[in-house]
Amino acid sequence: MQITDDKLQYTIDYHLQDVARRAREKLEKEQLDALVASSAENFYYLTGQPSMFLYTFRMSEAAFAVVFRDPAKKSILLMSEFEASGLPDVIPGFDIRTYPQWIDLDDPFGLQPGRYLGERPDAPRPEAALVALAEALGSGGAAAGRIAAELSGMKPSSRAKLADSLPEAVWAEAQPLFTELRSIKTGFEIERLRESCAIAEAAIGEVLPKIGPGVTAAELAAAFHIAAYRRAIGFTERFTTISVGPDFAPASLFRTHPAAPGDTIKFDVGVDVQGYGSDIARTFTLGKPTDAAKRAYEALRPGHDRMLELAGPDVPMADIFKAGMEVIRRSGLPNYNRGHLGHSIGLALSTEEAPFVSGTEQTILKPGMVICLETPYYGYGVGAVMIEDMVLITDNGIERLNSLSRDLIAL
Repeated sequence: MQITDDKLQYTIDYHLQDVARRAREKLEKEQLDALVASSAENFYYLTGQPSMFLYTFRMSEAAFAVVFRDPAKKSILLMSEFEASGLPDVIPGFDIRTYPQWIDLDDPFGLQPGRYLGERPDAPRPEAALVALAEALGSGGAAAGRIAAELSGMKPSSRAKLADSLPEAVWAEAQPLFTELRSIKTGFEIERLRESCAIAEAAIGEVLPKIGPGVTAAELAAAFHIAAYRRAIGFTERFTTISVGPDFAPASLFRTHPAAPGDTIKFDVGVDVQGYGSDIARTFTLGKPTDAAKRAYEALRPGHDRMLELAGPDVPMADIFKAGMEVIRRSGLPNYNRGHLGHSIGLALSTEEAPFVSGTEQTILKPGMVICLETPYYGYGVGAVMIEDMVLITDNGIERLNSLSRDLIAL
């Protein structure tokens, strides 16, 4: 079904209202007065507006979003004048604040009278943004309050500037709060993840006929990019990790090893839809698999299936990890060793989000979580063998977002 722009905007607005409501609940619980986002993902999460300077240029402290505990106080979206020129005139629930950048803006027809006057810095400098942030926090009554910010992602000089600008404020690390918030998805987020998974699977299906003797990972990656871009909307393709043959190491420049009979071909890929990325994996072989690849797969598959059986509401992530590892080890890979067998999924540009499916993770699965369950194997002389599914935790169990077969398919 085609979603109209009005319907999409309604779901985005509803999503942002839900995010703000839950953020304020967390602030109330922790007795924090304000929450500050400065990373690309968390800025977008709170505002629904992507910052190019955060996403593309990875400029720290180029944009900020602030949510106050007091629901009577509007949230604040802070961007440079240049970026803010592309924002909607009104963003429900937000005040838009700006600061000057080195980029000059002209207003020859007087459409924004008196707005873009003043001195321009000669290069990207966070000082102006930090001053504006301190003023925004002060205007919201948090100058002497408890403020959660992404301190671990800020430069030491930026943290020092904020401390000097708001000497009475008490600062706390916001990352655990964001991890807890983002682990439960809104309906808008679930639909974006469902769509991104479907696009990635369709792109794999389009590439499969191109696999044959002599094909390289570079050629398959290029074909996947084309197939994904043709379908995706929003941001760009997320990541493509395709290996052919025994060379399993990840690479920015794709390998040119020509596929030979018996080679494993592993797709570990993701597609971005409006900032939400999938992460799925399937393995194929060119002709009959080698004995080593077959043995690895015959151990991984039952372990992967066991994790799918166990996943559901109120199940500890640690239990899923331990059960998967136990089955894999007794099924033919006694020395199999992994730090985690899955992770949350959503906005992270690195694809993997906390919490992780590990032996020490204390998180209990809850309805609304979307997690990836993965069983990767990397063997010298064998190559990469991997299965990865995206799973939505529901009230009664799970919804597996993937539809591709989990079998080891010989092509």
